[in-house]
Amino acid sequence: MKLKFMYFALALFSIMLIMGCSNKSVIENSNDTDSYEDAKAAAWGFLKEEGWQDQAKDDFQNAKVKEVIINNKYVLLDKAYDGKEVLSVSFEDVDNAVTGTTLILVDPNTNKVIGYMPTE
Repeated sequence: MKLKFMYFALALFSIMLIMGCSNKSVIENSNDTDSYEDAKAAAWGFLKEEGWQDQAKDDFQNAKVKEVIINNKYVLLDKAYDGKEVLSVSFEDVDNAVTGTTLILVDPNTNKVIGYMPTE
């Protein structure tokens, strides 16, 4: 009887541990993707406005966003952001692209495009 109880308690503990960990990762993943949707949309709109969308795949939701500090590699539309930390949005290139897709800089507070990094 005591052995059956130990097996039951061990199985129950294992199930709770697995369920607790799996639920946490789902919540973390959903928060990461939702937090930059406006920045991705603003960057995609800027690409289309400039006529640069031909180098990027049409799915802007899969764009990668990271925080960068602006330096002299970027072309700024507003010089007030020089040296500030902003979001860099990069899109996946189409197959057989001659040049890569331009990186777009977005203000993290207003989701306004503030610059870009030209490609070669």
